[in-house]
Amino acid sequence: MGHVSQRESIQRAQADVPVIAGAQNDIAARITTLIGPETNAWVRWSLAIIITALALLGRWLLDPAFGDRVPYGLLYAAVAFSAIYLGLGPALLTSVFGFVATIQLFVPPRGAFLIRDVPHAAEALTYIGVCTLIIAAGEVNRQSKEKLSAALEQLAQRQKALEIFSTELEFRVAERTIELKQAEESARQLGAQVLKMQDDERKRIARELHDSIGQIAALLNLNLGRLGGTAKLTQGEAEILSDAKQLAQGLVHEVRTISHLLHPPLLEEMGLPSALTWYVEGFSKRSEIVTCVEIAPDFGRLPAECEIAIFRIVQEALTNVHRHSGSKRATVRLTAEPANVRVEILDEGKGIPIEKRRNFAGGGAMGVGLRGMRERVAQLGGVMDLRSSDAGTTVSATFPVSTNQSAAAAG
Repeated sequence: MGHVSQRESIQRAQADVPVIAGAQNDIAARITTLIGPETNAWVRWSLAIIITALALLGRWLLDPAFGDRVPYGLLYAAVAFSAIYLGLGPALLTSVFGFVATIQLFVPPRGAFLIRDVPHAAEALTYIGVCTLIIAAGEVNRQSKEKLSAALEQLAQRQKALEIFSTELEFRVAERTIELKQAEESARQLGAQVLKMQDDERKRIARELHDSIGQIAALLNLNLGRLGGTAKLTQGEAEILSDAKQLAQGLVHEVRTISHLLHPPLLEEMGLPSALTWYVEGFSKRSEIVTCVEIAPDFGRLPAECEIAIFRIVQEALTNVHRHSGSKRATVRLTAEPANVRVEILDEGKGIPIEKRRNFAGGGAMGVGLRGMRERVAQLGGVMDLRSSDAGTTVSATFPVSTNQSAAAAG
């Protein structure tokens, strides 16, 4: 009975996760609505001061419990809020104002702008480093959102223009057949350009993450190591410094992982088999879905546009397996023939609803992921197939790549 009760508790907790996540997304959406890009600058600065004051008030209320330990604890949340929702200037104000006020109020000797011992100096350096990372990440996120918003607006305008053009063509279809074919070709080229822009932007963001935030995190880790090697610390102080160093190391690892997921360097340096093996291994660890890769040992290089298309298709298909299928196992199979290359992603999940399968077969409305996969395959003149049942789903794509093309790409 104890095991049954425990299992029921776990199931109820898992059922509550989507509700909690939805509530969090709803709160974030409301905050973004209230504090949009058009919000007055004075309002943003005022909110930054208020949020910092609230964090300091909370720390003051907790002072009987914490004393002079973790003096900056609540300020990290205030800095993160300011960086995400208020902008660069308010985030800097929050970090500096909070830093000065904390030294005055919570770091002994209180009431003086002094840091007289190593533990508080380490905490101050950690605070400065983490605030720098938070503000840098918030700024990168803000710039990416602005560019994405501009691109979406431009795409919406082009889509609207295309819809108007298509409506006019319906009245002149008999005499405008040639023009209609030209418009379809233009739309295909536009889709190819959008995919290329998306890949280029992912590559740029990955490089920026690696060269900016990754380097900052590495330097922070190095400084913490130097601090631990030069100071005589008590056991408790050494444990705090060790925890901070582990956090910095974890941050370096996370930034590197995100950067490689956006644009894996192995794809250019070693080729598709190495990149797929690396990605699938990481996917298995993150998702706890047992995933294997089946690739012939002598599989060579392909044209660059074909390799990136296959990698993105595998990436999107495995993401769908993790989000929707409920499968515990998956397989990625890559085979080469004299005239084509075929990639298959198989799972043992609950399958795709029949209505969505019909839409896919008829070329109708479908999810963003499937639509993106189909556009990539069509761009290279390939064929995509989707088979699904209660026993699982298979997504496959076949690309016309000759042996000569593969050899040329490898050379």
